[in-house]
Amino acid sequence: MKTVLAAAMALVLSVVTGAQEGRFRTSVETVSIYATVSDADGRLVPDLLKEDFTVLDNGAPRDITLFSNETQQITVVVMLDMSGSMFSRFVRLRTSTISFVDALQPGDRAQIGTFGEEIAISPHLTGDKQLLKRVLNTELWPNGATPIWNALDQAMTALSSESGRRVVMTITDGRELCNYRHCVKAGAAARRAVREGFMLYAIGMDGTGLDEEIMSIAEETGGGHFALPEGADLTSTFVRVTEELRRQYLIGFSPAVLDGKLHRVEVRVGRTGMKVRARRNYLAGRS
Repeated sequence: MKTVLAAAMALVLSVVTGAQEGRFRTSVETVSIYATVSDADGRLVPDLLKEDFTVLDNGAPRDITLFSNETQQITVVVMLDMSGSMFSRFVRLRTSTISFVDALQPGDRAQIGTFGEEIAISPHLTGDKQLLKRVLNTELWPNGATPIWNALDQAMTALSSESGRRVVMTITDGRELCNYRHCVKAGAAARRAVREGFMLYAIGMDGTGLDEEIMSIAEETGGGHFALPEGADLTSTFVRVTEELRRQYLIGFSPAVLDGKLHRVEVRVGRTGMKVRARRNYLAGRS
């Protein structure tokens, strides 16, 4: 819910403002934004130039100091819902995820995780397609509940040492249901995604819908969410997400102040009919 996300943003702000001001005065930082641009028909627009973009930092325009419209490499953890209700969808999910792996290009890296009775993430962040497919063919076992927030938290941990764009993608047929002793809350997942700069994609299978919280976090982080109707082709959605990730624009700017506070950031395109999706906030001075 938007109220959950708003509370998460406020808590991030209160925690960070207590840090030592001297650290922020001496820090040097470029804020990186990955932006997806589509036209009025939803088609991706891959050929814009630096001059087409404007970046606003807390409402004030900032000079763009870094720009690339070249093909982006992918670094992603794919978290697959293996709750008991996924049993009838298991083959379709695995087949579509294998198709996603087959579409990886040189330089791309992926990691496969599952959540249900337990949460397990392969230790391999790799572009080795045979290794990834071996995980998909031998280590998926549907059973248990749907601990989405715990799964996303562990996926972020798996990518925490990586630099650049870090994507967490989850595919689920249900809403949050956690029966662990410690259950991560939506607000905690939102705070971490914002604080550490992760990008979230969420795909809901077979008309079950997605939690409002997960859709809000996806939007705040510049990712996306898709709710598929009953029996819809999951592979085509994987293709769409992969294409988005490859065609995102890399835009960078230097903040006017490094005050350790949460800043609202907005990316605009100066062409009629274009829609931009990008992260909506960052911490100025975050190391």
